[in-house]
Amino acid sequence: MTDLDARRVVIELLDEYELQKKEKGYTNTEICTRIIDIYYKYVKKPEFKLMVDDLKKNFMFNEARVEQNKGLEEELGLSAVYDYIADFDFDKNNFNVFTNSLLLNQKLYSRCPNPEFGGTMRDSSVMLYDLNKDVMSASEAKQYLNSYIAKTNEVFRPLEECGIFEYIENCVVIVTDLIKAQPFTDGNKRTFRGLFNLMMKKIKIPPLYIRIEERDAYKKALEKAIVHDDYDEMIGFYYFKICDAIANLDVKKSYISDEQLNCEKVNQKYY
Repeated sequence: MTDLDARRVVIELLDEYELQKKEKGYTNTEICTRIIDIYYKYVKKPEFKLMVDDLKKNFMFNEARVEQNKGLEEELGLSAVYDYIADFDFDKNNFNVFTNSLLLNQKLYSRCPNPEFGGTMRDSSVMLYDLNKDVMSASEAKQYLNSYIAKTNEVFRPLEECGIFEYIENCVVIVTDLIKAQPFTDGNKRTFRGLFNLMMKKIKIPPLYIRIEERDAYKKALEKAIVHDDYDEMIGFYYFKICDAIANLDVKKSYISDEQLNCEKVNQKYY
């Protein structure tokens, strides 16, 4: 299948996907896996930075307000988080869940009056707002995040053995459990959604974002995972968000015009 053929198929499937999402919500992920599989295998991707720039321009306001009451400094910090993700090169930079989580949290608070707040692991107890779940102690949270120093290579093992879907689902579980641990003083959800997007860059998936109107669905799925150890809804939610990112940051954008879709050749910078 050529790039252009794959894009046509993905666009057709996305129309069916939008209808299904409107009628049934984030439940049946079969169409999502079809879209992701074709996109991953056959579509030539624009430069990741182009998609990050698009996200910052059109969706960062939403992403910054998934958690409420965040000021301009943290919005600018979230933009710095995604600049870091855009510039990260898996061929040149060493990826480690522990190290990159610290760096992302530092970036999140890098525009605040006290930037040293970022990247600081908590020393006191915290609450998970709106969730009826006790959070592990500060020392346990530090130990949990520190455990990834030695086991980061396990994150990428599914790509060698099973393929991208086990990898995606493994990444969802990792970031959800890190949110559950709440290792940082603040900004855990935004930090670990950023970490998820960094891990998706490994397989050239566009960066995900959450719209304000999707906040309740996200928190409901997060609660089921954290409180009831049921990750199915969270995994499904992320599959749908991957399809939204594919649609709105790549295949439905101007990188590939309608005229180009009907031509034999596409002139664009690709991975």
